[in-house]
Amino acid sequence: MSEINVDLRETHCIGARTREHIMSQHVCSALALYGIHLTGLSWAWPEFRFVRPHPTMSQVLVSLSGWGYVLVDGAWQRCSEGMAYITPAGVPHAYYAIEDVCWHIGWVSYEQKEHERISHNGLPMLLAVDPRDLALAIKCLYREVIGQGEQAIMHPWAQLIHIYAQRIIKRTNSEERLQHLWDIVNADIAHPWTCQELAERAGVSTEHLRRLCQLHLSASPMRHITQIRMRHAAVMLTSDAYSVESVAHRVGYENAFAFSTAFKRSMGISPSLYRAKARC
Repeated sequence: MSEINVDLRETHCIGARTREHIMSQHVCSALALYGIHLTGLSWAWPEFRFVRPHPTMSQVLVSLSGWGYVLVDGAWQRCSEGMAYITPAGVPHAYYAIEDVCWHIGWVSYEQKEHERISHNGLPMLLAVDPRDLALAIKCLYREVIGQGEQAIMHPWAQLIHIYAQRIIKRTNSEERLQHLWDIVNADIAHPWTCQELAERAGVSTEHLRRLCQLHLSASPMRHITQIRMRHAAVMLTSDAYSVESVAHRVGYENAFAFSTAFKRSMGISPSLYRAKARC
């Protein structure tokens, strides 16, 4: 769906059926620490429409379910579940819900400050992302705001909202491809992964995969696999339900000795000592 002659008259319309959970600096002072003006969740129905020809704020909007349309490069584009609409200050942007579809979105609006300005070459962008962490942080902050309202609890949630929003802002296609790859690895961590198989799963050459991992992770693909395995192992070692040998097999090692050597090299202590410290 594309429209060349887009009406850019200032429009702020919620609509009668739309529900929103909105938080500002007035109800959560911690948001101000991260330059967040407003944040919230919306269940948008037709009549929900925002057009900002000269916005003084930048925004991250994530689509959680349903879909709507967003303005990118002078044309309307569909924003579906798992997408983010990133808009810098000073650049026209717009979005709206459509008939008979509830568009569930989460959003974070930043004040116009130089160190918080969204760039992306100064243009709105539509990216594929995983919006769940950001949405959960917004939901949890809202529950605290309307509940006990303790600043000590609201502050960490505000910080997480900022961190997750910034991750989305900085997300690139290569990072998204890598994240999908690591999700596959995490689902089958004991599999005897090779660099060749990882590259095939990511749809790139082995050399390109090495370059991407060095750029984004400062580690080789196989080194990152080891780090993932050690994180899984560390969690299991905190439970008495798994022996060291059992943990070794579950994270892809044929014997406890090889696993213990790798664990100590990565974590600085042996698995048995790590378990003992975890019990303290």
